[in-house]
Amino acid sequence: MLRQRFNDFFNVGKGEGLEGILAEQGKKARDMAEDLKRLRNDVARIDVMAETSIQKVGMVRFNPFDDTGGDQSFAVALLDSVDNGIAVSSLHSREGTRIYAKQIIKGESRNHLTEEEREAIRRAIARE
Repeated sequence: MLRQRFNDFFNVGKGEGLEGILAEQGKKARDMAEDLKRLRNDVARIDVMAETSIQKVGMVRFNPFDDTGGDQSFAVALLDSVDNGIAVSSLHSREGTRIYAKQIIKGESRNHLTEEEREAIRRAIARE
């Protein structure tokens, strides 16, 4: 019984001895090391992509004009992990809709920001 287990474990009688088993295990270890290296590279690449992807969104709906209702106007901020991105505003009136976009760098813009755009940025940064 013990001999059979020993023979089964070491594949005795199947043309593969201890050397073959060790060689196979060595190959498996090398393959796993290569897989691990590939996975580490993939994770590093994904980390870089994640840093620059949209991670924070803030939105404010509002009514800028007395003669329209329904809060159809809005400001939305789309920011990455370090608060870079854009603020987009849509102003709806009876005559039409106007859309504005402003670049945001570290939570600030070189362009004048409306109160609603600032609030959208604040909400995005706070993840509200």
